[in-house]
Amino acid sequence: MKRREVLQAGMALGGLAGLGRALAQGGFTLTLVHTNDTHAHLEPVELTLSGEKTPVGGVARRVALFDRVWARAKNPLFLDAGDVFQGTLYFNQYRGLADRYFMHRLRYRAMALGNHEFDLGPGPLADFLKGARFKVVSANVDASREPRLKGLFAPYAVVVVGGERVGIIGLTTPDTREISNPGPTVAFLDPYESAQKAVYELLAKGVNKIVVLSHLGYGEDLKLARRLVGVQVIVGGHSHTLLGSFPHKELSPAGPYPTVVKNPEGKDVLVVQAWEWGKVVGLLEVTFDAKGELLAYKGEALLMTPEAAPEDFFAKEALLAYAQPVMALMQQVIAEARVDLVGERAVVRRRESNLGNLITDGMLWKTRNAGTQIALQNGGGIRASIPKGPITVGKVYEVLPFGNTLVVMDLKGKEILAALENGVSQWENTAGRFLQVSGLRYAFDLSRPAGSRVVRVEVKTEKGYAPLDLEATYRVVVNNFIANGGDGFTVLKEAQGYRVDTGFSDAESFMDYLKELKAVEAGLEGRIEVLNEPKGERPAYFAYRVPGLVGV
Repeated sequence: MKRREVLQAGMALGGLAGLGRALAQGGFTLTLVHTNDTHAHLEPVELTLSGEKTPVGGVARRVALFDRVWARAKNPLFLDAGDVFQGTLYFNQYRGLADRYFMHRLRYRAMALGNHEFDLGPGPLADFLKGARFKVVSANVDASREPRLKGLFAPYAVVVVGGERVGIIGLTTPDTREISNPGPTVAFLDPYESAQKAVYELLAKGVNKIVVLSHLGYGEDLKLARRLVGVQVIVGGHSHTLLGSFPHKELSPAGPYPTVVKNPEGKDVLVVQAWEWGKVVGLLEVTFDAKGELLAYKGEALLMTPEAAPEDFFAKEALLAYAQPVMALMQQVIAEARVDLVGERAVVRRRESNLGNLITDGMLWKTRNAGTQIALQNGGGIRASIPKGPITVGKVYEVLPFGNTLVVMDLKGKEILAALENGVSQWENTAGRFLQVSGLRYAFDLSRPAGSRVVRVEVKTEKGYAPLDLEATYRVVVNNFIANGGDGFTVLKEAQGYRVDTGFSDAESFMDYLKELKAVEAGLEGRIEVLNEPKGERPAYFAYRVPGLVGV
């Protein structure tokens, strides 16, 4: 690139207008304001930042911020990179229509189709799309054989911003066919080929300022950026990736905002993403010359704390109206427990639990289309028991309150063994890393030192249980907390095989499984055996059935 200005991050709000004027001389400045993977999180979530519990995100705060950006920024363009669907009870109640209402208020101009938009099949997606006043795009989704989606989205859109035409190309992860429910009439094409074709079509129409709105994931976006010609900005989603620089030790960004790579012509390509749930808003200013070449850029991932923006009063009032039926939904009965389901701390963090069995079975059931064989759930993520009787939505959220998502990943047998070793390494401290499991059974010996306690692991097959093969690859589902290294699971964080965050809420997945079962009579099955346990450590356990030893 002949001329490039890389300006320091720190744009926030006050500097937006000034930057736009400074760079507009000799070029066209565009302010991209973007989110992704909001997953029906209309209310704020609580994060610990620099040791302090802080409300972050929420649609009312985003409205206030977007209004200020609209008033101050140079040529703002509001974009969402997909996965509006799924994640909270607002989706259960409204199937995306509450989110759509606020997206209109937020002035979104375009949205990419995410995999979760297909979770309920083409019908509910069509209902969402029919009333959308913003463009919905995906160049690699072929719905030509699905009449319900006909004409409701396009490969790309051309919007006019500040008198200039801007092309927006959408992309959707091909994994959607395995991790969602698009049905047999929707096909997913190669993202690179689809994007390059769309670029050429836009250029033929005289549109040379082009943005790819991608729901492929950060890693895939970086690969795409290195192959694609004619695009120098990729606004991404799907992988829930935090980029940027923050003063809070609790945050671990995966890279800079923007991340800059070279395309085949040696030109800079900016790749950005805005974490998840509206906790971050991406602000990226770019300046193009008359030929659509990138001249300058400046970006910031803005953490949506109260300091970033107050909550808009009217948006908050509107959200309260939407919240009333959701509060009633918490009392809805979804299944019946015919036995007590044990989630007591002294149990789930030290031994097999019938509730732990049920949760991990549900994780496998939810991700069965992805071919999962094994489920692992840290006991510290199970926060309550379910007494015998009706099971309500609210009770499930007491059991699984953290809003974790299910991550499907390929692990070698030796990595699974290392994860199990980590799980039992702090047994004496009743640590939350202890693993509840499905699809395998294991035994560990407390007389042995931490790191070498697991003495037997067997994987469930169609013909029964077989010893874990340390060199074989297994498809495993875990929650995103331990997938990202939480509770000491470095082995999961560093695993190099296939990995996709499905975006499925752990609580909602468990509810779906309970609804499928209707009546629950879970017991112990010998999935976990504790050897040489100190006397007096075993709690009074009130599960339904106690089995014999593992492997016997």
